[in-house]
Amino acid sequence: MMEQKKLTRLNDLFEKVVSDCASLIERRELNVLYQEYIDDGREVGLPIKASTQYQHATAS
Repeated sequence: MMEQKKLTRLNDLFEKVVSDCASLIERRELNVLYQEYIDDGREVGLPIKASTQYQHATAS
């Protein structure tokens, strides 16, 4: 699990970006932390499943 300090920073940076007050460096930091948040808990080395293909019905 991602440590609380990083989660707090992620939240603070997100709020700054949404309010359009974040610098370019802060936006980059947010991207790094967000990717870490997404990857947290994933098992490394497992293949990623291909997305399901949907067939759209066509009117006849």
